[in-house]
Amino acid sequence: MNSRFSRLLLFVLLALPVIAGPYSAELSAHWHDRIAALAKPQTVSAPFRETRHTPLKKRPVVVTGTVRIDRARGLSLSYDQRRAPTVILDEHGLLLRHPDGREQSAPPEAETDLRLLHALFAFDLATLEKSYAVTASDSPDGTWKLVFTRRPDSPASYRELILEGDDVRLTAITLAKTHNLKTEIVVDTPQLDSGLSTLRLA
Repeated sequence: MNSRFSRLLLFVLLALPVIAGPYSAELSAHWHDRIAALAKPQTVSAPFRETRHTPLKKRPVVVTGTVRIDRARGLSLSYDQRRAPTVILDEHGLLLRHPDGREQSAPPEAETDLRLLHALFAFDLATLEKSYAVTASDSPDGTWKLVFTRRPDSPASYRELILEGDDVRLTAITLAKTHNLKTEIVVDTPQLDSGLSTLRLA
């Protein structure tokens, strides 16, 4: 390769626009590295506690269960309460599977909310960036917080989304439509899960 061609090639490469990743302007390289580590492809299950706040009730509703996450294919939510259906989100859509084996489809808005929850569990920044701006913060005790605020032109139903955790794992998710209408999910230590038997696998 002659020197003139080499100089021309170098000029072209330098002139090409840099292809930025999601939230490249808002998040530092340190944060991108942290998120990449937390979002590494794996299938896990974890106990959770879900607290639902609504202005219609003085006390929040608290339920518990187990979440199973496949970062590529979807998630399932198995609640501990009697007669509660298992909520399954995968490539085929959203399904409710009742304890008696009966299966029921869910409305489109419910699927939209569950896909958003999956994006949070999976640290899917490309999906979140379409509707939310983000700010990140670290605490002296080693914990961190990501706050996603709905963009003015976004049709998303949630006003604010919050992820909390440490360098090892995600510990909490908050989904807020208003100050008084929100769901807080506390996630226990996850375990690797190779089964995902509750998902409809193709």
